[in-house]
Amino acid sequence: MHKLLMVIRREYLERIRTRSFWLGTLLFPLLMLGLVVLQIVLADVETAKELKVGFADATGKLGPELQAALTREEAEAAGPQTKRQGKGDEAGNEKTGREEKPTILLEILPLEGDLEQTRKRAEPRVLSGNLFGVLTAGTDLDSDSNFRFYTRSVGNIDALRTLRSALRQAVVAFRLEQSNVSLSPDLRLKILKPVEIDSFEIKAQGEAKKRGFMEAYMGTFAFVLILYMSLLLYGIAVMRGILEEKSNRVMEVLLGSVSTDQLMTGKIVGIGLVGLTQLAIYVATATFLRVYVGLASLQTGWTGALDAVSPANLGYFCVFFLLGYFLYTSMFAAVGAVCNSEQEAQNLQSPLVMCLVVPMVMTFFFVQNPDSPAAVVASLIPIFAPMVMFMRITILTPPLWQIALSILILLVTIYFFFRGVARVFRIGVLMYGKRPTVPEILRWARG
Repeated sequence: MHKLLMVIRREYLERIRTRSFWLGTLLFPLLMLGLVVLQIVLADVETAKELKVGFADATGKLGPELQAALTREEAEAAGPQTKRQGKGDEAGNEKTGREEKPTILLEILPLEGDLEQTRKRAEPRVLSGNLFGVLTAGTDLDSDSNFRFYTRSVGNIDALRTLRSALRQAVVAFRLEQSNVSLSPDLRLKILKPVEIDSFEIKAQGEAKKRGFMEAYMGTFAFVLILYMSLLLYGIAVMRGILEEKSNRVMEVLLGSVSTDQLMTGKIVGIGLVGLTQLAIYVATATFLRVYVGLASLQTGWTGALDAVSPANLGYFCVFFLLGYFLYTSMFAAVGAVCNSEQEAQNLQSPLVMCLVVPMVMTFFFVQNPDSPAAVVASLIPIFAPMVMFMRITILTPPLWQIALSILILLVTIYFFFRGVARVFRIGVLMYGKRPTVPEILRWARG
């Protein structure tokens, strides 16, 4: 036991005393915050541009009304009454938090030939940047493919949303005119105004808190990203540590004083304590911010952020970080033990990295469907459970038995993984030369 503690102390102090550890610990939250702020600033800069759109209209009736609708959209965006616009307008678009709309200047393109020929002639202007895009309108207003928009980039969602809203007003006005129904533009706008719904999340205690999808998604994704980065970086740190000690023969010196099991356990626990130290700093910072927001009476508008760093979420995050850490680090340790260089290790570590990447890239699905059969099954599969079960807890806390079952399965898996990895480590750590094949590694693990 004394030798094990010595290994743990060596691994812990060796990393905690480095300047890079403290720089990484302090800079990571600032970097993440900076990236979010930068994206918001860049998006605002983009929406402030004036965009010229060419309009090829086969009906010959929509142009003036579309131009008038765009003018109204611009005036509405500049007025105080639009502070809540943009929510749930089209296809369930959420409010982005930005109230500015891009200014769209419409240029009526004279029809020369059919719509396709007119569009083709305007295409060089789109490619040169003279036009943001070309909107075409056929004569069959009821057809799903009657309206098309051609542009170099479809990423400007604010411009597309504004154009779509104005076009809808123009088409409605044209249809009313065909039906001999006369309505003023203001009355049409009032009739067409989207209905907004404020969403509230009901807690188990009966309390209802206002929370939107983006708040839930961003809060969950931030935690999942930290979990992903932590599991990956500390797993690779363990693997590289073993590779380095194998290559410079320090491993043989260490094994003269401690057993292979003590060395492997000491490395994993020692580096795990480094991760916990970093995690404790993050949790303390989040708790301080939560208390500060509460004392400063800033709860209004901060409900989503406060929920994301609630004591329950932070507690579950620590639990699943530890379980995920021991699960993945043991496998990374086995990779380091059986390889002779980082180049060899890169091939073997790829499946482990993919196991971490898959749940992270599926965050959107799990946030949308936290209680779906796929989410329930994935949260009980050990290699996915640390990230998926944590996502489910932050969005819609599953029944307690599912959380307990997931933790139990992880603990049992970690126990058997440790036993198998210890056998692989015992043989592989002193092997040099040819790298063993996967069937050989599995045979070592079975003992």
